Amino acid sequence: MSSRRSIPARAPNLTVAVGWDNPLATFFAQVERIQYDEDPREPLLLWIGSEPGEITQAEQLVGPLAPYAELTAGLVDQLRADRAADADRGPSALQRTARSLFRRHW
Repeated sequence: MSSRRSIPARAPNLTVAVGWDNPLATFFAQVERIQYDEDPREPLLLWIGSEPGEITQAEQLVGPLAPYAELTAGLVDQLRADRAADADRGPSALQRTARSLFRRHW
């Protein structure tokens, strides 16, 4: 199970999402530029927390997100609660196997 929350961006042309990815055991943040027409630029501006165990503390998202959005103390608490809610679920056997395969290839 994973959580995903959209948060207000500092600029109107951005979308920002943060959450807890239980199978990867990491918090994550994604910032994307809303694309218009034939815009050739890469829409993904930031994606952290895509590797197993990469971000173990919700507070670690604050700095990288600062140019794009404010990660409030209340939201940090919500992210911690999301992680705690999933603590007893742990990754499934299939997810643990997939994670071990990814580790071998990276």
